[in-house]
Amino acid sequence: MLMISDTVGLQERANEPIFQAQLTRYACGGLVIGTACHHQVADGQSMSVFYTAWASAVRTDSAVLTSPFVDRSATVVPRSPPTPAYDHRNIEFKGELSWSHSYGVLPMDRIKNLAVHFPDEFIADLKARVGTRCSTFQCLLAHAWKKITAARDLAPDDFTQVRVAVNCRGRAKPPVPMDFFGNMVLWAFPRMQVRDLLSSSYPVVVSAIRDAVALVDDEYIQSFIDFGEAERGVIEDGGEELASTAATPGTMFCPDLEVDSWLGFRFHDLDFGCGPPCAFLPPDLPIEGIMIFVPSCDAKGGVDLFMALDDEHVQAFKQICYSME
Repeated sequence: MLMISDTVGLQERANEPIFQAQLTRYACGGLVIGTACHHQVADGQSMSVFYTAWASAVRTDSAVLTSPFVDRSATVVPRSPPTPAYDHRNIEFKGELSWSHSYGVLPMDRIKNLAVHFPDEFIADLKARVGTRCSTFQCLLAHAWKKITAARDLAPDDFTQVRVAVNCRGRAKPPVPMDFFGNMVLWAFPRMQVRDLLSSSYPVVVSAIRDAVALVDDEYIQSFIDFGEAERGVIEDGGEELASTAATPGTMFCPDLEVDSWLGFRFHDLDFGCGPPCAFLPPDLPIEGIMIFVPSCDAKGGVDLFMALDDEHVQAFKQICYSME
């Protein structure tokens, strides 16, 4: 969720592409569409809306497309004076006390990408074990967090956390329309001691995730907006620019994880005139510990988890990834 003035650092970013697309056609008639978008332009929710509109425009010449909501003045309104209540410099940005300073680096050949398919039956069993009402994302994240932590063979006294991408549109007051085109993502950080994570039941782990996400409420969002306004003045007066905590290729998140959920995106509506996609895949993931949940294009449904792990932990994870013990 990037709200610092658009003029800050503009000169340095002038040559960065906003959006790129590559179309590859095969002799068999297949078509692969690859895209990349600058995160300061749009988040995943925005791109989902864009992809659907793009496909509709290609498929139907007469399609009437609804304009996206782009009024940033209605979504980013700082208080006067701005009064940030949280340490955003060390949470969303790389301050002196930021957790991101502790991560190591792995040789790229040790970062292995893998995909795990969770059928609907498996997900239903997981939800039954949780007992209370929970989302597909919450129960699958709890499961993956437990199994990856076990595969990493971490010390019981260590702590592990997950950086969870949170769509803030519905959490702001008043809510921001879901078709808002921009970046409205902040982070939640569920954190547990390894021994507690591995020994706790699924309801306990799901509760830890849910409680952390609930902290990203309107008060937190407003605090971040106020921080952006206050920091804008500091930068314009010659102060040091903020550094993003975005990981670079080769970063090793272990003992932590980072997760994005694409489960609410309308991938099955992406018909460019030749039917729905047979697959929707994220690109190669060059960062150890990153995960993306994607709705499966399999006819039987389910969810696909795309992730990157240290090669030393892959085999152990594969052996236990479907175990609920």
